[in-house]
Amino acid sequence: MRYFTLIVFTLFIAVKSIYAQAPEKGSDFKLSPDTASVFFVTIDQRWPGSAIQKMNDTLLTGFQFYDPVVGKTNLNAVNGNIGLAYKSLIFDPSANNGFRFAPSVVNNYLLRNDNIRYYQSFAPYSNVAYSFGAGKEQLFSVTHSQNIARGLSLGVDLRIINSLGNYLRQKSDNSSVAFQGQFITDNERYAVLFNYRSNRYKWRENGGIKYDSLFTDNEEPERNRIAINLESADNLIKESGVFLQQYYYFGRNPRKAKVIAEEAETTLIIENKEEVVGEADTTFISVNKEVAGKADTTLISENKVAIPVPDAELPGRLFYNPERSDFLRHTFTYTRNALLYTDGKPLSGFYPEIFIDSVKTFDSIYHHEFSNEFVFEGGIGRAKGSSKAILLRAGIEHTFGIYKNGFNAERNDSITRKFNRVTTFAYLSANAFGIAKAEGKVWVTNGAPFNGDKGVAAMLTLPASDNSTSWGNLTASLGVDALQPDYIFQYHHSNHYSWENSFGQQTILSGKVMYARKYLKAGFNFYTLDGYVYFDQNAKPVRENAAFSVSQLYGLAEIKLGHFDIHAFATWQNVTNAEVLRLPELAGRVSAYYSVALFKRALYLQTGLSLMYNTAFYGDAYMPALRSYYVQNEVKTGSYPYVDGFINFRVKRARMFLVMKHLNSGFSGYNYIMVPSYPMADRGFRFGVSWNFFD
Repeated sequence: MRYFTLIVFTLFIAVKSIYAQAPEKGSDFKLSPDTASVFFVTIDQRWPGSAIQKMNDTLLTGFQFYDPVVGKTNLNAVNGNIGLAYKSLIFDPSANNGFRFAPSVVNNYLLRNDNIRYYQSFAPYSNVAYSFGAGKEQLFSVTHSQNIARGLSLGVDLRIINSLGNYLRQKSDNSSVAFQGQFITDNERYAVLFNYRSNRYKWRENGGIKYDSLFTDNEEPERNRIAINLESADNLIKESGVFLQQYYYFGRNPRKAKVIAEEAETTLIIENKEEVVGEADTTFISVNKEVAGKADTTLISENKVAIPVPDAELPGRLFYNPERSDFLRHTFTYTRNALLYTDGKPLSGFYPEIFIDSVKTFDSIYHHEFSNEFVFEGGIGRAKGSSKAILLRAGIEHTFGIYKNGFNAERNDSITRKFNRVTTFAYLSANAFGIAKAEGKVWVTNGAPFNGDKGVAAMLTLPASDNSTSWGNLTASLGVDALQPDYIFQYHHSNHYSWENSFGQQTILSGKVMYARKYLKAGFNFYTLDGYVYFDQNAKPVRENAAFSVSQLYGLAEIKLGHFDIHAFATWQNVTNAEVLRLPELAGRVSAYYSVALFKRALYLQTGLSLMYNTAFYGDAYMPALRSYYVQNEVKTGSYPYVDGFINFRVKRARMFLVMKHLNSGFSGYNYIMVPSYPMADRGFRFGVSWNFFD
């Protein structure tokens, strides 16, 4: 009743503001002027690719995707409640820089060095967003940024997810905060960007429901009365760190040169949505981003389009400009990870073994890492679609890490290891008069625990500049990576799992081709994996010695018919060895929108349906003690449509959504399980509001 009252009150305030707004002459064919331009950049993490981006905080399309792991192309199997662990339904073997502990089950929730936003705006900018729904689900976020002095700007991002869930011990309690800033000297020769971030996620772990039939046969409609496997288990995940990146430029500022010429335009990547919580989806779609000098077009944000914006609209000169080349760069990074798994009842029968303590499980992992990176970037000439006709970037990185594996709190038993790694890397691009752009990159790592890791890749783009509004862009790439398995596969000791392995390197050969036009993207990916390491049916690491392949065909289309819009994404995947890598053959999402402007365009209203579907397959099971997924052969998941109905609307600076999640719940049975023993939530309302402030 409280939620219903709050929704009605919010709608009343919105409608009241509509009638209080005076009509504007000539506004019938224009957006409401009650907006302001806000730009931001995210920092590339080795390869060129940063771009100035403009937030379109008035767009309604896609606004209903408030969950960080749900989006137009973001397809994930989740553990039944927002904020908990998840696993992508789409294969992507891309390796992250730095210490690779385990396949991430929290990446979309994290504030990371590569997704923290450094804002650029004329005036102070703030955004407050809040949403709530069934299962005592609540999401809250605050963003603020402003110029403190000439050349100095500071900002903060706060994100909170708290959801009790529908089943016993299914609570998620996630919080992330990042403080960021940038400083540029008056002569624009020196620039520094810095941040402090802290992520803390506390999960109640129930191990899934004990008897699936109680759910699938709907024998117990009161979900919190269904028995669970774990009654006192918890996971605590902490990630924090400091980032400092300094530039010394010895070349000219291209943006300053454009202002002097008074004729050029800066091409920006514009984000088509700002989610209530979390970044736009970056799961799968390849998009040509050569307009911003992107080196790797494998995976980028799905909801970004390029449009020309006059330099006069840019918020002054004293902001970090990612288009600049000819620099020396130093990056210092400190990262701290702490993982803790506890269970007061290890003898519940859920675990295969108990090695240390049968009274209480207390498994901890700590990892600290210090990294210093030095980079040179320079180029010659100019060509359409690039800041330089020929561009070279080369660098070296040294990393020192401390890894501590603890497994008995009372005796303070632990094992400590120290690591030193050195990684060298280089990137080279050549732009042939805007007709074609060739790029190549290579990197090599020496030192534990990823000694001998290496990779090389090449890519060709036709034409070199953004041509999405004409006949489109064609991109092809070929790469090979030789990688040690993630560290959890190599070494792990805990109360229930223990191993030390020397698997050797995995080799991943990848070939990709992608075509992108304004409202259409399609591509084909092919991977060959040799020495693949995974968790078997006993949740223990094993190596598949025989090579196998993965093929992917995908497409994204946006169709507009008057007031109607249809956004459709689908992918086909084929694995030649489905015993070690489980993927749905087909997966996709279709969203249909009807949009209309009312009350002299004071109210923008959008309503529609969204459907997500994947074919049946043996989806991976989840082991809380490892925070990891493993293969299983007992339960098939999928072959079920998830349908959401929604209403999005905007009044002046406020956007709101009302979503009926899973509105088809129970209409065609109770087999809506994406992770074995973790049913998805039943039908329920979600309401959210996002409000911008410019003062």
